[in-house]
Amino acid sequence: MIKKFIYLEWKAFTRSASFGTNLAMKILIGFLMIYFSIVFIGMGVGAFYILKEMNMEPLITVNRFLIYYFLSDLVIRLLMQAIPVLNIKPLLVLPFKKPTIVHFSLGKTALSFFNWVHAFFFIPFSVVLAIEGYNIGSIIVWFLAVCSLVYINNFLNIILSNIDKLFVVFIGLILALGAAQYYKIFNITNFTTPVFQGFYDTKW
Repeated sequence: MIKKFIYLEWKAFTRSASFGTNLAMKILIGFLMIYFSIVFIGMGVGAFYILKEMNMEPLITVNRFLIYYFLSDLVIRLLMQAIPVLNIKPLLVLPFKKPTIVHFSLGKTALSFFNWVHAFFFIPFSVVLAIEGYNIGSIIVWFLAVCSLVYINNFLNIILSNIDKLFVVFIGLILALGAAQYYKIFNITNFTTPVFQGFYDTKW
């Protein structure tokens, strides 16, 4: 069944009237994906040592700003990540069960660049943590928890994408939280850091 879906997706792509344009766009997007992947790898490797040089505890510091990281990720998804609705509609007239179509479409989003690009930061960062003597079991739990949050954002994007200009609300929220923290009115990281750090510190 999955092979059939993939076959249909490929046919839809190659038989499109704008195949040449789509192909050129795919190539351009591919180069951008490679670029951002390299950037994330560099950040993942370098973050630990840069923070160390600044006399900051690397893992705690990263955990402190993860709330902003994931909010920003959600904003970018709302702006740029395609949702599977348009791909589902043509399949509804074919002899496939609707749950199967939905599961396939959701599975496609799970393989999106917006999901796996985060691995290029968190995997190198986790490896560096292990090399520097952090507990490997705790690193794995922390990494899996962070990956889960990435996929929560993925499915939140699908749920929220039909609400017009919702990304503006999240941008406003990020700016408001950042300003409140900067002016020492309210620091959201005081509440979120223990949660993220707890993924590492808790002995499972």
